[in-house]
Amino acid sequence: MTTLKFITAFLLIALYSCGQKSTKYKPNPAAIQLNNQAMTLVTHIDNPDSSRKAISLLNKATTIDSNYVLGYSNKLMFYCQLKQFDKAILTINKIISLRPNNHYTYLIGGLLYEKVGDTVFSKTYFTKSLTLCNAILDTMNIKNRDYVFMTINQAINLKMLNDSTKANKILKDLYDNQPNNPEYDNAEKKYIQSIMNKSKKDLIDFMNNSDKYSR
Repeated sequence: MTTLKFITAFLLIALYSCGQKSTKYKPNPAAIQLNNQAMTLVTHIDNPDSSRKAISLLNKATTIDSNYVLGYSNKLMFYCQLKQFDKAILTINKIISLRPNNHYTYLIGGLLYEKVGDTVFSKTYFTKSLTLCNAILDTMNIKNRDYVFMTINQAINLKMLNDSTKANKILKDLYDNQPNNPEYDNAEKKYIQSIMNKSKKDLIDFMNNSDKYSR
């Protein structure tokens, strides 16, 4: 799976690590069951029929419970795999309506609009994502478990808004401040380094085809 692999890899982390802790919402059990059925098809996501079947199940889940964010985020993953970006955009906008203060959903929206060539909307979404990132980082302790994730996304937004100089400085400072962690093969430092000094075009290519960079 290469299509927008970067988006699908981090969507759930973003939705459930940033701004979701205070909610008391409990999804409909029937929607959860349909979502779980759909997710059994992830191992066959490269098969278009499996992705379409998963979407059908997830459509039923979000019809039963129109506030079920997990159902929409999983649906987005399968739409991206099928390259149905028009439907992916509708889905991310639904997620935004349910989670309007999540910076990462706007970043995803911006990437999707870039994918379909709508640079006006993509700029609006990147700007909104950056504004939310900045507001959170202004008061976030650097020891917070979300700090690295947030700072990387801040830099990505800056790159997408054509401010690579500032973005690269942020990434270099972040890289220099990360402790060595050989137990996990310095994964965070390697990821930061993989983004550092890439142009906007290179970064979009990296996000769309991350498999070729991981070899």
